[in-house]
Amino acid sequence: MGVIGDPIAHSLSPDMHNAAIDALGIDCCYVAWHVLPERVAEAVAGVRGLDILGLNVTIPHKLAVMEHVDRISEEALAVGAVNTIHNEDGELTGYNTDVFGVLMSLERVAGFVSLPAQCVVLGAGGAARAVTYALASRDEVERVTLLNRTTEKAEALALDMEKITGKSILPGGMEAAEQQSALVDAGLVVNTTSLGMHPQVEGSPLAEGIEIHPELVLYDTVYNPLRTTMMVQFESAGARAFGGLDMLVYQGARSFELWTGTFPPTDVMKQALIGRFS
Repeated sequence: MGVIGDPIAHSLSPDMHNAAIDALGIDCCYVAWHVLPERVAEAVAGVRGLDILGLNVTIPHKLAVMEHVDRISEEALAVGAVNTIHNEDGELTGYNTDVFGVLMSLERVAGFVSLPAQCVVLGAGGAARAVTYALASRDEVERVTLLNRTTEKAEALALDMEKITGKSILPGGMEAAEQQSALVDAGLVVNTTSLGMHPQVEGSPLAEGIEIHPELVLYDTVYNPLRTTMMVQFESAGARAFGGLDMLVYQGARSFELWTGTFPPTDVMKQALIGRFS
């Protein structure tokens, strides 16, 4: 098992997967392979040739690998990206486990038994596609508002997700008035932008002067630092806030389960990641 990307040296995946492998006593290992864009087809062919259980796929290969697998799961088709390949007797299936990752984080870490009817997603990139699909795929979610600095990107993503999910997806910009209007009735906001990520840890997508009601929950997909500026802003307003490390863990755990048939110890995986930041 392993992960391919370009670059790849920064990947945290080997830490958490090998910790799970050790905890379960499984006779295998997980490694990181640096694969250039022009070698993606060869890398995927190597999964078959070497009978590798599977791969994780990270930037910039999540789209490119889709044409080299035999089947693509429903959520990967909806999101338009594959981050996991599973090899079953030479038949390769592409999955997107980010959808599972965000939903499990909201359930098991944020404590949502049922998601709020009104949700807000900040950003309109690849992570936003996975998060928006995950939220809109839940029956109890009635509307997702997509806010992005470039409104045209939010509009394009909203149109795609409305067609796929049948839910109301409302696009908008990041101006203070639009943020405030979207957050008033929302119960959950998910930040998928990179604002606040190391090394620019002081950044936040939240406009100055925005009022945060205490019932609003933040899930920030940024995991470095473990506690972001946006999380502090929400907590200062008496609202609950959660960081993105658990999404990383749960998407990895789902990949691990696909490959091995065993759901790994997520507490062990998370602790291995925390060790990288200490």
